[in-house]
Amino acid sequence: MPNTLIPNTFIQLAFQGKNQWWRYLLGSLLTLFCFQIVGGIVSIGLLITYVLSDGNSTTAMLDANSVGPAGLPVEGVAPLTLYVFLNLAFPFFLLGIYLAIKFFHGRSFRSLITPAKQVSWKRVLQGFVVFFGLKVIEIFVSYLLAPEDFTLNFQPQTFGLFVGLVFLFTPLQTATEELFCRGYLLQGIGSKLGPWMGILLPSLLFTLMHLLNPEVQTQENWQGVTSLVLYYFMVGAFLGWLTVKDKTLELALGVHAANNMATFLLVTSPNSVIPSPAIFSVSELKADFSLLFITAIFLWLFSVIVFRVMKQPALAD
Repeated sequence: MPNTLIPNTFIQLAFQGKNQWWRYLLGSLLTLFCFQIVGGIVSIGLLITYVLSDGNSTTAMLDANSVGPAGLPVEGVAPLTLYVFLNLAFPFFLLGIYLAIKFFHGRSFRSLITPAKQVSWKRVLQGFVVFFGLKVIEIFVSYLLAPEDFTLNFQPQTFGLFVGLVFLFTPLQTATEELFCRGYLLQGIGSKLGPWMGILLPSLLFTLMHLLNPEVQTQENWQGVTSLVLYYFMVGAFLGWLTVKDKTLELALGVHAANNMATFLLVTSPNSVIPSPAIFSVSELKADFSLLFITAIFLWLFSVIVFRVMKQPALAD
């Protein structure tokens, strides 16, 4: 039976199926096994096979003490190729979530997204368009303030191919992270410990999932590392708050996809998690505590637009 102390209709979806705590533990372990072990073996294994057999003298395996792009022991792999191989793990991530919700909890996959009978793709699109637009404005302002930091990196043919790959793979990558952190875990923890714990604890996991990203590992001082750790936590908590407030996962799906797609397509750097053939490049992603202030303003603006300016689509009964 639903817990009347937790009135949020999104969190209440956890009670549609079997909701014991141990089911979430086993479901999480199964999901992470599918992603990190099975998906990791497939994606990295295929990448290594490609490097060893492509006949290209510029690609090679590195020694055990060296790492290349995205923290991998390879060098010379084109960004487009690297992007494809690294995203091959996410279908296994999605499979793990599906198996967990289907067999451990016995409820519909759609219940991870919305209490309505249909997903509102209009709401997903609202989140995507507003957030992507704000990212474009942010980058434009950054360029006006310090144009010397930016180098034009635009190669029409390569960029056109990359756009297609980004629209194919990035929504899958971001959706699986949202379905797991702000869907499965938020509902499970929130149904047991309340909405705020449902927001905060998955945000910690979301932060941990990003700590090995090259942009974190290559920071030169503790301020850079700390600001990025707090940045990831802030974004994760915001996406959780957004989901609880909107009572669906739809906005978070759009926001996460917009953020990553803008990052891949607009500005890249050598220490990005996956260096890309973006329109612009910067020499290095350096972080400091001003990042947190700018991000807070950015997220506040997004909230004002989607909750006060735009009309939320009616839920399908």
